[in-house]
Amino acid sequence: MKYDRVRRRLFLQGLGGSVLALPFMPSLLPKEAVAQTGAVVKRFFAIKSYSAQNIIDWYPSSPVSGYSVRDYGGDGGANGKDDGTLVLNERLSESSGRHSNNQEYFGHYAPLSDFSDGISRILGPELNPFAPKMLLLRGLDFMPDTNHNDGGMLGHYGGGSISDQADNIETWPTIDQALAESSKFYPTTPAARSLHLSPGRSNTFSFTADGDQVIADTNPKTAFDRLFGNFQPPGEEPQVDPNLKIVDRIYEDYLAARESSRMSAEDRQTMERHLGFLSELQDRLQGGGSMTSCSPPDAPPSVSANGTDVGDIQLAFELMIDVGVAAMQCDLTRIVTLDVYKAIGKAGGNDQGFEHSCASCEGNPNPTDWHRAAHDWDQLDQREKVVTINEWIARNVMLRVLERLDVEEANGQTYLDNSVVFWGNELGMNHLNYSVPVLLAGSAGGYLATGRYIDYIDWDRNVKFSQHNGMVIEGVPYNRLMVTLLQAMGLSPEDYEREPGQGFGEIRTLGKSADAFAVDYDLSQIGAVLPGIRA
Repeated sequence: MKYDRVRRRLFLQGLGGSVLALPFMPSLLPKEAVAQTGAVVKRFFAIKSYSAQNIIDWYPSSPVSGYSVRDYGGDGGANGKDDGTLVLNERLSESSGRHSNNQEYFGHYAPLSDFSDGISRILGPELNPFAPKMLLLRGLDFMPDTNHNDGGMLGHYGGGSISDQADNIETWPTIDQALAESSKFYPTTPAARSLHLSPGRSNTFSFTADGDQVIADTNPKTAFDRLFGNFQPPGEEPQVDPNLKIVDRIYEDYLAARESSRMSAEDRQTMERHLGFLSELQDRLQGGGSMTSCSPPDAPPSVSANGTDVGDIQLAFELMIDVGVAAMQCDLTRIVTLDVYKAIGKAGGNDQGFEHSCASCEGNPNPTDWHRAAHDWDQLDQREKVVTINEWIARNVMLRVLERLDVEEANGQTYLDNSVVFWGNELGMNHLNYSVPVLLAGSAGGYLATGRYIDYIDWDRNVKFSQHNGMVIEGVPYNRLMVTLLQAMGLSPEDYEREPGQGFGEIRTLGKSADAFAVDYDLSQIGAVLPGIRA
């Protein structure tokens, strides 16, 4: 059946009157309108890398008009604060809390759009199209003293501690598992509460409430078979909505009534409005809406990536990302974690496959040991390995996830808009647990105010000590990021707090002494959402 544009214009012009004249029939409303009245489906995609980031390559450091640079001379500068990054000019209106001397302190921010040549060397211009949808965060500190760890990025600090009080650290689940077990996040039981992907390594950065480590799929084919093996995709022919028959019947009745010679001009105009309304309904019910249909990928080949072959690593990540994103779009799961324990970087000018901790490389100057290269920070060639690894992650992992998710879902919003993609790390600057790097993308359905670089470090504080080109100064407890993400996904404090106001995760600075470490945080705010991040 064909409808002319005049009726469409009449529908748009007279929508209010026509809707009032029609009986209220929710089953006849466009599917998108029905969806608007319900909760937005939110998703969480976490990506973990290792051995921190080189500060001046991860954060903005190239000279930009309107910004000054903390000049870095190689020794931390005279005041120990010259790390080579840009000074942010705008102060957040919401404070980060108060120190023990009752002094209130504030973070600072800058629009990511100010860095049009790329946010930084690692977060290069390839990510510029997504800058309005991203948040770069600095100055988020782990509370207990941790070294290499599996679950810290998502709030589980048990294990991996270098303090004598490691056994006293509270066992918490990671936030992905807190979400996975929540009836608010999953009103109905999904095919998989969470999907964990890790090429060539079964360990994950996900832990249950009992402290058990979740096991990952190490092969994209295994993950695909488990999720899509019995999946029945929609047929090639569009399914006919049962409501369409009702609309057709009413439409025909109105056509017949319109031909009556007794109908007044006013009634005829009203009738045209009705017809336009029904025409619009029929168009949407026939598939004219914007909802992207679920389209599972082709079954991938088996790729083990057990070694450090460049081709295997590249292919494994491409296929795993495609499987993970498709599982989200088909609503088989709303939680995916991707462990980047293996990656590709440059060594001697050539692409090399890297493993974070290569057991077979002990005592052997193997160029493919990512962890070893990170420890040899003072050697420029080793530092370059770590930087090029993270450049590869930005361009081949993070960017691929964003591109795959940034397709329209409904109502002009993309899957990415309704999600949070979180690229994090096991550690902060220089193998310490300060200023743990965080890059977020997506607004969780409008919860987050994106397009910003926020630095929570209190630069007015004294430096405890400097190392490489970084320094230990208080920022904001990392716990507040966990709280922010949980609430962005729809949970309330009573859904995850063990004690009122505690927030999420270990809140004690175990293993840190005030004379050696920055420990002066406002614990009264530890259960609050991060300042300056809400939309």
